[in-house]
Amino acid sequence: MAPRKIRQIERLLMILNLLTERETITAKELAHYCDTSTRSIYRDMRTLESIGVMFISEGKEGYKLIQKPAQPHRLFSEEELLALTVYPALLGSTQALQDQKGMNAYKKGIEKLKALTITGTNEKLMKVSSHLGKRILIHDQAESNFSNHIMPSLLRAVFENKALEVDYYAISRDESSRRVIHPYYILPRSGHLYVIAKCLLRKDIRIFRVDRIATATLLDKTFSIPRNFDINDYLSNRWSIFADDKRPTTFTVKFKSLASRYIKEQQFYTETELTEHDDGTILLKATVQSKKEFIRWIRSFGLDAEILEPEEVRQQLVDEYFRQFEKYKK
Repeated sequence: MAPRKIRQIERLLMILNLLTERETITAKELAHYCDTSTRSIYRDMRTLESIGVMFISEGKEGYKLIQKPAQPHRLFSEEELLALTVYPALLGSTQALQDQKGMNAYKKGIEKLKALTITGTNEKLMKVSSHLGKRILIHDQAESNFSNHIMPSLLRAVFENKALEVDYYAISRDESSRRVIHPYYILPRSGHLYVIAKCLLRKDIRIFRVDRIATATLLDKTFSIPRNFDINDYLSNRWSIFADDKRPTTFTVKFKSLASRYIKEQQFYTETELTEHDDGTILLKATVQSKKEFIRWIRSFGLDAEILEPEEVRQQLVDEYFRQFEKYKK
């Protein structure tokens, strides 16, 4: 019974701090920060009310504290301490891997750090957090000062839901443009870091490659991710990151035994069906929204991979290989 009481006490202290720091906060937000259910939050609020904590309910806006108590300290979990230490080391890395669980732990850690500061400003906390991780080096390729300059502003924009004004180079059109974006998510794909954002210039959700952003200026305007936007739905049928075809294409590919070993250990971004055969070969079946991207990946296996379906893609490759043959024959 004792551990449960300790957890409840820590949760009550966390709720008190959040009520003190925020103008209003909903039961759902409190449940998110406390790793519990909204039903538990309702019980906790009744407990706080019974010991004299005065608050009112602002409807959809959530709870509002009437009288602020003295600020108690909140303990860091191991996960939050690790996130605060490791996350800053990723700020200048083109491989800034940040899964949702790690991002949530980082946010909770920042919220707890606020209680230890006078102003509780995110800018100062980011500097403190960066200091924690300065001795962790994450390099798997030549770093780009270009991207390193962008990452602090980009991460703050995602963390604080703030608009970002960027100068972006579109390689397909060979031109740069200035635009304002609402960055929703950052994710690594195939050796690059991408931002999924609402582009106010195009009035649509777009994908931006971080190393093609020349400048990034944080704006005071805030945004909210639409409730009907689902990141998993948005990324479905994307072999890597792009979805430049109007309709998805289903591929069936046969891999020789040597290549099959690598296929079995590979992690795919979209739903992929693998069928192993007694001779060591593997049949891969996947539905993707970009034929160009998938074919580029298949080419990397050379003669160890053969596209069986669709037939029109097989014919396309036959034509390309004949042209390649003529080129090298000369």
